[in-house]
Amino acid sequence: MRNQTENHLDNRLLKQTWQFMRATFSQAPEKFKQLAESLPELFADSETDIELREKRKVYLVIAKFLGKNFQKPLPVCLGAAHILCDEADPRLLLDGVLDDETKQLATSAKEAILTIKVLYEPLPTRSYNRLIEILWFKNDKPTAVKVEEEVPWDYLPADVREKRLHSGAHTLTCKLYQQEA
Repeated sequence: MRNQTENHLDNRLLKQTWQFMRATFSQAPEKFKQLAESLPELFADSETDIELREKRKVYLVIAKFLGKNFQKPLPVCLGAAHILCDEADPRLLLDGVLDDETKQLATSAKEAILTIKVLYEPLPTRSYNRLIEILWFKNDKPTAVKVEEEVPWDYLPADVREKRLHSGAHTLTCKLYQQEA
């Protein structure tokens, strides 16, 4: 049985390898691209920092939406999600690819997506429902895509827990992207 230290070292080595390979992702062999599809989820699931974990999970949902609707590899979609949401944290930016394909996807997504919102709603079980809503044009009609997931109290971002404890706020909404008028 592997211990936590070995798993942490494996994850760190994998992230270092990914950081090297992401720069040449478009020229990478197809087998590597297939492996890279699972990396963002692995990075999110293995994250020990609660704030980073939650952000990774949210960006992963957005990236999967982009992948499904724009037929691009997940690492490229993750990079585009970071661009859309103006993410600046270098720890998160390293998870995706940032190349010409990513920039083109971000531009296309900006033309199609109206808003991206995240809502946290309390549940009776001392956990929250995280609802990610993406409003976009599909077949020239505004269409909402909603992805829900239950998030335990201990895994909520600090600002959500703070607002609940200090002001009793039931629902917290965060707008990650809004199309410019």
